[in-house]
Amino acid sequence: MGFVGFGCFILSLGVIYYYSRDLPPLSSLEHLQRPAQITLVDAQGEFLTRYGQLHGEPVVVQSLPPHVVQAFLATEDRNFYHHWGVNPVAIIRALIVNLREGSVRQGGSTITQQFAKNVFLTPDRTIKRKMQEMLLALQLEMTYSKDEILAFYLNNVYFGAGTWGISAASERYFEKAPEDLTVGEAAMLAGLLKAPSRYSPSASPDAARERAKVVLAAMVDAGYLKPEDAETITSQRIASVSRRRNPAPYATDFAMAELNEIMPQLKHDIIIHTTIDLAAHQRAQSAIATLTERDTRVADTVQVAMVALESDGAVRLMIGGKDYAESEYNRATHALRQPGSAFKPFVYLAALEDGRRPDDIILDTPVELSDWAPSNYKDKYYGAVPMAEALARSLNAAAIRLQEETGRDRVVAVAKRLGFPGEIDPGAALALGVNEATPLDLAATYLPFANHGVTAEPYIITSIYTEGGKVLYAREEKPGRYVVAEDDLIALNHMLRQTIDDGSGKAAALPGYVAMGKTGTTQESRDAWFAGHAAGVTGVVWLGKDDYSPMRDGWAPVSGSGAPAVLWKDMMVAVLNDRPDLPYTPWEPQPFLPSIFDQFRGLFSRNDAAADPAVPYDMSYEMTAPPPADRPLPRAQASMDDLVADILEEEEAAQTLPEGDELGAFLNGQLSEPQSPEVALPDPGTGG
Repeated sequence: MGFVGFGCFILSLGVIYYYSRDLPPLSSLEHLQRPAQITLVDAQGEFLTRYGQLHGEPVVVQSLPPHVVQAFLATEDRNFYHHWGVNPVAIIRALIVNLREGSVRQGGSTITQQFAKNVFLTPDRTIKRKMQEMLLALQLEMTYSKDEILAFYLNNVYFGAGTWGISAASERYFEKAPEDLTVGEAAMLAGLLKAPSRYSPSASPDAARERAKVVLAAMVDAGYLKPEDAETITSQRIASVSRRRNPAPYATDFAMAELNEIMPQLKHDIIIHTTIDLAAHQRAQSAIATLTERDTRVADTVQVAMVALESDGAVRLMIGGKDYAESEYNRATHALRQPGSAFKPFVYLAALEDGRRPDDIILDTPVELSDWAPSNYKDKYYGAVPMAEALARSLNAAAIRLQEETGRDRVVAVAKRLGFPGEIDPGAALALGVNEATPLDLAATYLPFANHGVTAEPYIITSIYTEGGKVLYAREEKPGRYVVAEDDLIALNHMLRQTIDDGSGKAAALPGYVAMGKTGTTQESRDAWFAGHAAGVTGVVWLGKDDYSPMRDGWAPVSGSGAPAVLWKDMMVAVLNDRPDLPYTPWEPQPFLPSIFDQFRGLFSRNDAAADPAVPYDMSYEMTAPPPADRPLPRAQASMDDLVADILEEEEAAQTLPEGDELGAFLNGQLSEPQSPEVALPDPGTGG
């Protein structure tokens, strides 16, 4: 018998040695690592959301009410204060079950063992892991007091919903400290540990209350609670707080992507200060919901994307879909769609840089290029119209003709200079916006129109701090590129303003602000846009379906002049929030230029080297700040002004007015400039 006992002792030592060879040291408890927690706040410091696991402040057992500790002991380990880390009776019972099943089905683990498993070991259900769990439990019991072990356990156990530890769980589910938990609330938290997702107080309140009843019964059985007290608590409603939804999920996802570029490796819990306007997001979401209820054409499968940028590129608002819970796909940053007529301002800007003016007359008549003939909405044409009116009406034929007269290469160069993404196909349909861009891309490309002709890179993170207040990152201002000459910008904004005041964008008019913008609708209403700016804010709204199918309700299609313009107005009102408007420089027509330019257009084209579309301006004019008022004009534009000055000098020298000379009469102020008749504008449809 002595020999058998000695053999068992030696065998036990061998087993202990075998399973303890790769045990982690208990000293690692002092350096427990956990994933960094990321908190995001808006531009005003308002809480937005939190990424990563939520870890609360550590507690000590002595600070907790007895009923909180008892709720966990009653369900997890009633003999905790009486065993030495393992419970032999529970282990034998579990061993019998496991041998009968042929695998590990039952644990019999004490709180000490659970803590050892959660902190030091993998969740594998193997004999080796179980043996190591028991060995670690014995080491823990020999090293730490019972209260210390229980505190370790309560501070590191998982309570679901991304929360670890009783402090985090108390705050998450009841918005209070664990010291303030009632008996019922403590029972509900203790009941979570069996299945955190199934018994979540916020996600499954009924199941959580039923589970809390089981815990209360266990507390009665363990002698911690009187039966009548348990019945009273059971009859009371234990209320938990619902999980706070991220009010700007698409924007915070964009911030997380930017964070990865700024700080790929995180070693601390951090607080990210963003440019997001939380109040504007909430108002914009309400506007989307209201429009969806009112307009059946934008219900169900129609998606929405919104972007609003400050003039320095700060992202004030970003919505990438109607419902983040249904689809996390951020259409504002990832959906490449055709902008349709929202591309036309780049065509008109190229024409302005080529010497045209908003009141220049262009023909809006049927045009045919090779084997392709673009058409206006409902095949309606307006003949000779000023450029500004052609843009305001979003006339396709006029835009194509202007594109061909100006040169597609020049249009491509202008769009690329402003920041339009990707390779631009210079095909015949260029002016109609067939090259794709995301809503954020288009907003960034429009931004120079609101920023004195200067580009700005979109950004959403302004600074990053540790929870202790240490600055880890502070964004430095990045100068943009000067890409649009002042005179051309004034002329283009005049045209974009007319689009809202008198053209296809009337629904986007902003009371109290000078607003400028452009509608966009692609073939069969697969995409509908509105892009524009006011008071230094550039905004873009897109509507469409993810499967590219048309947006129609019967015969009524969605166009940029409809729902997108309405939503753009709502978005801009929310973002601007009654801020003062910025000074607006109106374009002043000079009555002599249209007649002179018409007569000399063929003689003085702007095809000199300085106007090469590949290098639209002399590099000396590539500035990083708004240009001073006395900035010299690019050479190509200066040559046209010199031409006009020469003509005026000749006319002044003549001082005579030959009979029938309308040009001379016009120059001498004896004839007034003919005015285009006012015509009620049609719904632009696919033209706008």
